[in-house]
Amino acid sequence: MTSHDGKVNIKDLTRADLTEQLIQMGEKRHRASQIYQWLFKKWIETFDDMSNISKSLREKLDRHYYISKLEPIDSVQSSSDGSRKFLLACEDGSIIETVLMETAGHKTICISSQVGCPVGCKFCRTGAGGFVRNLSSDEILNQVIYFKKHHLEPNKRFNIVFMGMGEPMLNMVSVIKAIEILNDESALALGEKRITLSTVGFVEKIKRLIDSNAKFKLAISLNATDDATRRKIIPNASNIRELLDAAEQFAIARDTRVTLEYVMLEDINDTAEDASRLAEMTTGRPFKINLIPFNEWEGCEFKTPSEERIDEFIRVLLPVAPAVTVRRSRGSDISAACGQLRASRLTTNE
Repeated sequence: MTSHDGKVNIKDLTRADLTEQLIQMGEKRHRASQIYQWLFKKWIETFDDMSNISKSLREKLDRHYYISKLEPIDSVQSSSDGSRKFLLACEDGSIIETVLMETAGHKTICISSQVGCPVGCKFCRTGAGGFVRNLSSDEILNQVIYFKKHHLEPNKRFNIVFMGMGEPMLNMVSVIKAIEILNDESALALGEKRITLSTVGFVEKIKRLIDSNAKFKLAISLNATDDATRRKIIPNASNIRELLDAAEQFAIARDTRVTLEYVMLEDINDTAEDASRLAEMTTGRPFKINLIPFNEWEGCEFKTPSEERIDEFIRVLLPVAPAVTVRRSRGSDISAACGQLRASRLTTNE
């Protein structure tokens, strides 16, 4: 574990917080924007690299703050679609997974919000591995910075999805702070359309997010059309009706649509009756449906539905449901189920 002698993690500060602290040091407020640009646009790792900052301020910063980063420890690339999965180490040795995907020329970073996950969805490899801790906002941001610095083309647009390890809404303070910094014009300047927060859904938390300053799209991992089935695969799942009502409130308040993610599990939630109920509960509402055929992993009890069953499900949905897309698994040849590469690494090291 790295020791920083009581220094403050500067990447964990919003620009407003940093501005206030700089003013208390007798510095001008615009310095915060300059520092932010060095941290989040130029990805420097020492204060001495801040060439347009005076030496005296650089010395002050070095006395009071430190600059965190993640260390790459392993990666693997798909031979089928080019997806790359990475293991990154936090300063305390905790290991997290991130994935870099490319579709139709657009790159997407799938980032984690926790080390492991406490929700325990039965079909998720991360949940099977248990929960360690929440990530801090800088650990979330440093995943993006790692890819910006090493794997993304300069000035090329990219998207971020909170679909890696963890449940973002169970680490809401750090996640929202990270999103606000991602939004910040002096940082990465990413707007609502380029950040997606995916959650199994917590009704009251969704309602609280409606008035948040953080700009992002919302995706809800629905995965069933009746509460009994949903609770079998997602322990302590919210009531579906209440969850969809909260999602609709979010969509209307923000003038957007919420994506309903539906992982299709053979003989669990993939029948024509399920499709009919899904269409009925979403028609005329500000939703999009994203069907995701299950990506099997060793030791899991669930199976991927046949192509015929998937096609039948879509045929039932299409006449009445909102926009429907099918997301095929990416990187299936590199243990693409979230958490698998980390689980393999930890097992190997035991």
